[in-house]
Amino acid sequence: MRQLIWLFLGVTIGAGALGAVWASASDTGDDPSGDVDVRIVLERLSDGRVEAGLQQRDLDGGWSETQRPRFRFLTPDAVNDRPLFSSEITVDTENRHELVARDYADYLFSEGGAIAERFHERFGGSDDAPKMLCIVDLNDRGIEPLCDGLEAVYAGPVERIEISSYEAFRLDLEARLLEDREIRGAFATSVPTANVVDEVREATRRFIRWSYWIELLDPHLPSPDHLYCVIGHGSDEDLFWGLSAESSVGAAGMLGLDLRAERYPTGAEQADAVRRCTADGAVAIATTLSEPDALKPAVQEAIAAGIPVISFNSGVEDAATVGTALHIALDDYEAGRIAGDEFNARGIEGHILCVIHEPANQGLQDRCDGLEASFNGTVERWSMNDRETTVAELHERLSLGDVDGVIGLSSSIGAEVRSAIFQYDRRLPAATFGFSRTIAEYVADGRLMFAIFDHPEIQSYLATVGALLAERLRIGPLAYFNSAQMLITPTVVDATTMQTLLDSLTAGPQRP
Repeated sequence: MRQLIWLFLGVTIGAGALGAVWASASDTGDDPSGDVDVRIVLERLSDGRVEAGLQQRDLDGGWSETQRPRFRFLTPDAVNDRPLFSSEITVDTENRHELVARDYADYLFSEGGAIAERFHERFGGSDDAPKMLCIVDLNDRGIEPLCDGLEAVYAGPVERIEISSYEAFRLDLEARLLEDREIRGAFATSVPTANVVDEVREATRRFIRWSYWIELLDPHLPSPDHLYCVIGHGSDEDLFWGLSAESSVGAAGMLGLDLRAERYPTGAEQADAVRRCTADGAVAIATTLSEPDALKPAVQEAIAAGIPVISFNSGVEDAATVGTALHIALDDYEAGRIAGDEFNARGIEGHILCVIHEPANQGLQDRCDGLEASFNGTVERWSMNDRETTVAELHERLSLGDVDGVIGLSSSIGAEVRSAIFQYDRRLPAATFGFSRTIAEYVADGRLMFAIFDHPEIQSYLATVGALLAERLRIGPLAYFNSAQMLITPTVVDATTMQTLLDSLTAGPQRP
């Protein structure tokens, strides 16, 4: 899409405005709506004239070279109160949707050429390759470049057939194969047309060489008014969910999605949020399953309404029963097992507290399960009565004197574990899950032995992408994904690695 712009020059421009530049308020030129940022450049020349030009913001945020129309000068003797117009300037206003469509068309053209080469090879590679059919399914607009590429590369004749009725196509293809013996190959651009070709080959006994294109993913960007929901659980004070939300919103911005990112402390509130998304016409939903029984009815209502639902973070054991198509999470059991192995490797024996800050959260219970399975001593699952008094309650528990080690299951709890141990005034080995600047310092200087990262940014980023993927699939996501699991295998992060991370945080991002 291109747009003509006329520069309007008023002859009463004040001297203070000469040479000034007015820029748009937007900070980016990549506007999904198709708008483009421009600014007018005015320059006073030594002979007294004022020259006008136009600059356009690039995709990287910088400004283009000045475009100068043919008629662009305001002379010193210009008449007052009379508007003057420059000649037009053509500005490229291709938006993100158009860019994606164009790039995909280029890809299809290239693939069509590659398909032509494979057919040519199968026909012996001679210059007089036999006649082929290229079948364009008009019910799937935008697929035509496949045939464009095939026609451009194939060494023999290609006859293009454009169809919209599959039954009419069936009859036409039967007649062609029975009457035209020169047809030796066919390429179908969709699965429905491929089905027809396959059936007609059998019916006519003309087993020509053929292939087809299967497009499982709709390559076009979704409409800006399509709502996507990512719903988490947990406290606003938990850094895990702060990083999670940041990552979801970042992913949505990169993908151009209208995202509703929320989190709630209870499964019942999460279920209500899922129902609101369903009622508001969401096209896809991602949710955690910290309390699977509470979420299951709402998730299944969304699925019944035709909305694909995936899950992330807690609930891997229950995802299939709840009915989500795909689950993305840390392997919580394996994470706990790795933590237990690390306690063993460091010579820690006796009795360990596994501090569970959300007792109803199945994923946290899984971490303690894994710890119990690998640790050589005993494991006690301990939870505070009130999150506001965690340090005081934990200090009281440690004061009984029978605890030989502690592990927190989030970065926030890890920091409070360290505070309680400090008040306990006894050296007690401790570790934690999660990452924060504070946790990094505690591990780097030895106040905590190690950390197991829970990667909220990976989980929520992939959950956002997964919701888009599920909605863009041209095949049923529930059956196709079939409750598949994408589990992150965690690793132990020691003092050396933490110091490296602290140094990188201080240095800041290194981008070209």
